[in-house]
Amino acid sequence: MKKAVAMACVRGLAAPAFANILDNFEVDSSANYTILTDANAPSGDGTADSTATFAFDYIAAGIPLAPRSTAGDRGGLRMTANDLAGEADHITAFHNSAFVNGSSLHMQVDMYMGVTGTGGTTEFSHIGIGSDGTDFNSIFTPIAGDGHFLAMTGEGGSSSDYRHFVEGTPVNSGDASYLNSTNTTNATGDTYQSIFPSGSWDYPGSPGNGWVTVDIQVAGGEVTYSLNGTPIIRTPEVDASGLISLGYTDAFTSVADPFQSMFVIYDNLEVVPEPASLALLALGGMMTLRRRR
Repeated sequence: MKKAVAMACVRGLAAPAFANILDNFEVDSSANYTILTDANAPSGDGTADSTATFAFDYIAAGIPLAPRSTAGDRGGLRMTANDLAGEADHITAFHNSAFVNGSSLHMQVDMYMGVTGTGGTTEFSHIGIGSDGTDFNSIFTPIAGDGHFLAMTGEGGSSSDYRHFVEGTPVNSGDASYLNSTNTTNATGDTYQSIFPSGSWDYPGSPGNGWVTVDIQVAGGEVTYSLNGTPIIRTPEVDASGLISLGYTDAFTSVADPFQSMFVIYDNLEVVPEPASLALLALGGMMTLRRRR
């Protein structure tokens, strides 16, 4: 079970948050996160070949300003995986504030996936809610994680470019939760193509080399994932209690140019519990977080 105070004591996490999370990564906020990699997570292989750089100056790196930033902002959270070692690699950063199930929860983050080459990178960003924070997020072997999260490629090079995860299980292509005409997880799906159309994006159907705002909303017993305001996945809420997460994974062992230049940058992380959720937190901050199964 997820126990708010027990988890805080055991893992050094803060007690459940009573206010919004807002992180624009303009300063080093790494103290607010717990980072799990292959080196320190239960499902890891003992060796990490990943990075997490807080307050990374992406403007200096030639990347345009994130869509929800203001002029003069420069910082983001940059992550890489499987840079050199040639092994599957995982990294997940969990914000050290927990949320309890309530009437609704709204999370937004701007994301830029840097891609070079023709595709097939096997690298996935992942963004989630409701984690117990004890293992990294992964939709491929080793399958790991908790709560709900979305994983996606930047260039449509996988047969499953958009996968979501529900409490221990990746949800396969064909499931009705995928909101396109064929319920596919592939970037060829019409909904993905409409969000990232040919001629406007380097990899049609995928967010590579451009900013996209990722939105996760918990309301009415459902979790909805949206990209740039368009819903792509809607699934029954199983467990939204716990920690929010940002991460990056290379699911396979191959590494060669241009793989070493792949990365993800996150900016403008915002999590807003609605008033009913805040009331529950105020009343239940010293009680256990109840897991719904």
